[in-house]
Amino acid sequence: MSVLRIVAKRIALGAVTAWAVLTAVFVAFTVSRDWVEGGIEGTMRYQGASEQEVESAVDDYLATHGLDRPLWEQYGDWMVSMLTLDWGDSFFVGSDPQSDAALFETGEPVFPMVLEATARTAIYVLPAIAIAVVLGMLIGLYAALRPEKRLAKSGSGTAYLLFAVPNFWIGGMALSLAAGGRIPHSNLAFEHLLPIALTATTLLGAYVSYARAHSLEYSNAAFVTLVRAKGAGPIRIARHIVRNAAIPLFSMLFTEVLALLVLAIFVIESLFGIDGFGLLLFEAIHLRDLPVVLGCTLVIIAVGIVGNIVQDVAYSGLDPRVDTGTR
Repeated sequence: MSVLRIVAKRIALGAVTAWAVLTAVFVAFTVSRDWVEGGIEGTMRYQGASEQEVESAVDDYLATHGLDRPLWEQYGDWMVSMLTLDWGDSFFVGSDPQSDAALFETGEPVFPMVLEATARTAIYVLPAIAIAVVLGMLIGLYAALRPEKRLAKSGSGTAYLLFAVPNFWIGGMALSLAAGGRIPHSNLAFEHLLPIALTATTLLGAYVSYARAHSLEYSNAAFVTLVRAKGAGPIRIARHIVRNAAIPLFSMLFTEVLALLVLAIFVIESLFGIDGFGLLLFEAIHLRDLPVVLGCTLVIIAVGIVGNIVQDVAYSGLDPRVDTGTR
């Protein structure tokens, strides 16, 4: 199968997945109780508004955001908007939350808002992934080839310990110490270095475990024994092992890591107040801001599709037995 066919197949499957997931999100929002509408009604009744005033306010809220139209019409408009990247304006995100008019006005354009938040998250996520991959491979490989060494045991143990300790607890302790004046509060540290470190430690334990397990699987293989018999040094032996162990590790990069990242960025961005993708999606779900939720969902799907394409294409380089039709 050629590379172009692989890419086309993944894009087609991704399009079907995107449609299914976006449909599920739309249905979940439309069939569930609208707590924003309930909040408007409850607040006005508490303030002594008449039944007519309550109904008028609710109707204004629904009409402003197009929620008074038939569901099939809303669904068609949302799907076309998502596919054409014309995501419109947010319902609430970007409006003044202290203003009563925020319930009846639209906020900022969704597409640039989501892109900006995604870029802000990528600033600390991409370095964290790179650090976790490199350290995880090195520690796991060393632990597999030199299991009797104290450094191998301490390295693996430290990685597992950092994975087990909740990153929100570490971040919360750092914020508490900074608030108490025991450590200096630096924007560089709390907006960049700490998020990178906490995200990296969230991923590091899994990479060490997988790298060690798959390196052990190949460390006594026949081809490694042959390389040793030819007098190869430790670095060359490690290169042969890594080349074979990299395939399952590469698969994990776009499966388990994506799930861990989605959870980690919610915690880290809420903790440090980073205006990134996780905080934006959290606020949008809380406010029932459907355009922003669907836009963020599409970004997650797109990352998964691109990851699968890169994974399939990279298999050809990592494993000579995988033929994409280019040889």
